[in-house]
Amino acid sequence: MKLLLHGCCADCTLKFVESIKEEGTLKQFAVYYYNPNIHPRSEYHSRLKAMQLMIQDKVVKLIIPDWKPSDYFLVQANNKKPERCLRCWSLRLENTAKFAKENGYTHFSSTLVTSQYQDSEKVIEIGKAMAQKYGLKFLTPKSICTDLKTKGFYKQIFCGCCYSLTERFEEKFIQNNGEDN
Repeated sequence: MKLLLHGCCADCTLKFVESIKEEGTLKQFAVYYYNPNIHPRSEYHSRLKAMQLMIQDKVVKLIIPDWKPSDYFLVQANNKKPERCLRCWSLRLENTAKFAKENGYTHFSSTLVTSQYQDSEKVIEIGKAMAQKYGLKFLTPKSICTDLKTKGFYKQIFCGCCYSLTERFEEKFIQNNGEDN
């Protein structure tokens, strides 16, 4: 199996690898860091740096396509959930599947299936549809490692897009009853 793993961040990548490792199916893979949804630019670079630090000593190739936020905004008809998320997942999974097909990978997957900020069932559904479209297999861990303790690298507090960042700040504001802490 030659796997192309879409990686959104270091934390989710570690969870995915740990989840698959016990199954014995993960032999050769590369991480594809395609995330035009991540905003602002500083957030994109913080996640990328964490990914690079995590991978630096591993025998894993990190593929970093150009960061083009316009890719993300072109598919967004509105900024309301769940449509916004479905369009974002579809964009990233299709781009990953297409790259996998063009570069000789037999399987692809995404760390989105391990993220606490994503609907893993929908991500898997989209992934399987893209796998069928591109003649690949979508790899899904049999169980997700949820008790992984990770330290020493940047961990985000939102899914990545500007809308979720705003929602996160609004939630915090409401939780603090509007008090500035």
